[in-house]
Amino acid sequence: MTFWIDFLTAKQAIFFKCFMERYNCIATTRQYSESVTTMKNIGIKADIIGRHGTNLIEKLIFSVERTKLLLDWFLEKKPNALINHGSVEASRIAFQAGIPIFDFNDTPESIYVAKLVCPLTTLMIVPENCGNEFKKYGAERVIEYEGLTQVTWLRRHKVDYNILNKLGFDENKITVLVRDPAYYASHIESNHDTFLNLVNELKKFEKEINLIPIERYKGKFLDVQSLLHKCDIVIATGTIVGEAILCGVPLVIDYFPVLQKMYEKYAREGLMLHLTNKEMIIREVKSFLSNPKKRKEILYNKLEDPLDIFDEILKKEFPQLVS
Repeated sequence: MTFWIDFLTAKQAIFFKCFMERYNCIATTRQYSESVTTMKNIGIKADIIGRHGTNLIEKLIFSVERTKLLLDWFLEKKPNALINHGSVEASRIAFQAGIPIFDFNDTPESIYVAKLVCPLTTLMIVPENCGNEFKKYGAERVIEYEGLTQVTWLRRHKVDYNILNKLGFDENKITVLVRDPAYYASHIESNHDTFLNLVNELKKFEKEINLIPIERYKGKFLDVQSLLHKCDIVIATGTIVGEAILCGVPLVIDYFPVLQKMYEKYAREGLMLHLTNKEMIIREVKSFLSNPKKRKEILYNKLEDPLDIFDEILKKEFPQLVS
């Protein structure tokens, strides 16, 4: 039996690598600098089919084109089940072909994707507080777990604690990582200027901090998972926010336009701040510099791992897929 994994982003490449190491899988992706660069650097193989669109019209055109190309691939490879994270094209093909669809989506905020994939899924395995959102868009069966998708790869990542030295940074300074939002994503109401303005403000503190700005769509790879174990402040959106929380980063600031469902619990518990105002973000940084905080508890070994949950479900309900 063969699982088909269609990963679309760098995060998904890292996440689904763990699945590829456990099950018999074949994979596809699309031409997209973030995912292709990550794929090559972490040592997984996938057929690159189709392109990533940067605006609504491109997304529509490229999605239609990719569906046809993926269908040709599917008819040749004949996989037995689909594992994905909100892949519109792969879900449509798998549904019409009558094979099980397992979706690990954690972003109900991506409404366009949710509306298209949720009604087609056999099973969605999602972080707590996200289930009802996906049901609202048509998912019939959803299992929630106490954790985040990031748990899966952080548990299996070998941390390089010398990474700051290797990157040429001063171990004695406060380390600040700031990440560009995925401004080409359909659910993000932000742009590159938001990130650039933050970086310019943070440069004023370069005598006191190691400033590590990470831009999107540059095709660069960095061992962020190791870096987060040495960071004091992370200002980001999306995946890195969750990674930072789980790695115990003392100050985590999420500047995504809305507080995502999967992070609401962590905001309530004081493990992160949700701030969209540049002045408020800089004020928090200044406060930290005058009174640095200790690292928080590492959480990824204490929370549920969606891969392990999936493994149990397969054994109980889909034994034919792991025979």
